[in-house]
Amino acid sequence: GQLMAGLLEPDEGARIYDPTCGSGGLLLQCLARAEAQGVNPRSLFLYGQELNPETWAIARMNMLLHGAGDAAEIKLGDTLATPAFVDGDKLRRFNIVVANPPFSSKNWGHERFKPGGDPFGRIKHLPPKSHGEMAFLQHMVASMSDGGRLAVVLPNGVFFRGGPELAVRKDLIDADLVEAIIQLPVDLFYGAGIPACVLAL
Repeated sequence: GQLMAGLLEPDEGARIYDPTCGSGGLLLQCLARAEAQGVNPRSLFLYGQELNPETWAIARMNMLLHGAGDAAEIKLGDTLATPAFVDGDKLRRFNIVVANPPFSSKNWGHERFKPGGDPFGRIKHLPPKSHGEMAFLQHMVASMSDGGRLAVVLPNGVFFRGGPELAVRKDLIDADLVEAIIQLPVDLFYGAGIPACVLAL
């Protein structure tokens, strides 16, 4: 979280979004980083969405406990099925996007996104049913404002598999969005020994 916040360097007035926010840790790391760099924390706005009701409740409590209650909007729901931050029929866009989406999720909604299934046009390349990370990444890229910054934790497999995941990588390269891929050490995450990276866009 500290590494990602340092990469993103939230500045004055930043709108910071985590589409898979869990208990809100990454949003709070960005807030802490901004404060440490002399940015007025009251100028920042935090937005998060979380699928699990218990975790969502903890995220809201975390925002209050860390003094971000007024500046934070944490919504309950499925980010891919029903994104909470929209303006009319378009996704709201953010200066900073930060996330650690679920690894190898089997129930991310593959069936829902068969051709024409995404009203927001985010999922241009449908990832495999057993690997939803690239669906979340495409949502995040669609949620970035022009000149926005993104840092996301992804398992290494997304950088090697072919098919639609290769097509997503090609789009990112062709659009010149990739700034860095940072390899993380193994056994860094509870319950997941697989190696992972931070992708910075």
